Amino acid sequence: MKRLPSLVVVLALLSSAGLTTFAHPASGIVVDKLGQVLFIYSGHGVCKIDAQGRLSYIHRTRGGHWMCFDPEGGFSHAQPKYFERISPDGAKPALIFADGGSPIAVLPDGNLYYVSGMEEMTPGGLQLARNSPQGEISVFAPGLRQMTESRGITGLAAGLDGNLYVACPNAVFKVRRDGTFSTLVDPIHLEGCDVDYPDNNPNNLLPFLRALTADKQGTVFAAGTACHCVVKVTPDGKTEPILKAERPWSPTGVAVHDGDVYVLEYTNATESKKEGWLPRVRIIARDGAVTTLLTITPNTDIHEDE
Repeated sequence: MKRLPSLVVVLALLSSAGLTTFAHPASGIVVDKLGQVLFIYSGHGVCKIDAQGRLSYIHRTRGGHWMCFDPEGGFSHAQPKYFERISPDGAKPALIFADGGSPIAVLPDGNLYYVSGMEEMTPGGLQLARNSPQGEISVFAPGLRQMTESRGITGLAAGLDGNLYVACPNAVFKVRRDGTFSTLVDPIHLEGCDVDYPDNNPNNLLPFLRALTADKQGTVFAAGTACHCVVKVTPDGKTEPILKAERPWSPTGVAVHDGDVYVLEYTNATESKKEGWLPRVRIIARDGAVTTLLTITPNTDIHEDE
């Protein structure tokens, strides 16, 4: 199987396009129909929190940035060209894993969407690409590129309303399955941002969205890593922070399940790995109450999934 280019290669591609980038901890978090939470623990693997709160590994790897469910199982017997199905052959939903290079999402049409470079269709950060279960790859929604290429695409999500949602560091777009798109908010302005620029570089755009998700009503929830908050964007573009994380924590990934928002956070998420990346998962309930589901420390015992 052809593996994804290393993060170093991807960062070089983005830098050559004039984009400011940084190495970052994982953004991958999903919740299945049983309420089990799966998330990427950077440098270790994919973890599962089951309905009883037990923590285990389902996939061991030193890499990993994004992942997504393929609900209809279009890839349940196939492998995407640049990514990896880590669920068992034939299992539905299939679980697709991105070792680095591009966020990913699978829409109800069964296609995998990712972000490619300009000239080739290898993962990058500049334009949308579509990978069918039959292996066909093509550019998707080419008109969006003029809106995103100067900043890069930092997040993709298959909304529960069936649309594809796209994040730039300071903007959110909605892309329909026919390739037409609209702007939800561009640029984002947040009051009271606790600014923590990635790599201490003030050229990075705030709130520096790392990932996003959307509910059935088209309300978007995004991880504003550089502002230590989760950003809510309504379908008419109204924007507000709905969760703030105390330093050194920052949101890096989000998922919606049964009206609750699950948030993956990391310590030192805008700094290099040597500063220490440790994850926790918190839940924003429909009534706004916030609870911590799990915090991983260097002494946390994680079992192998049976």
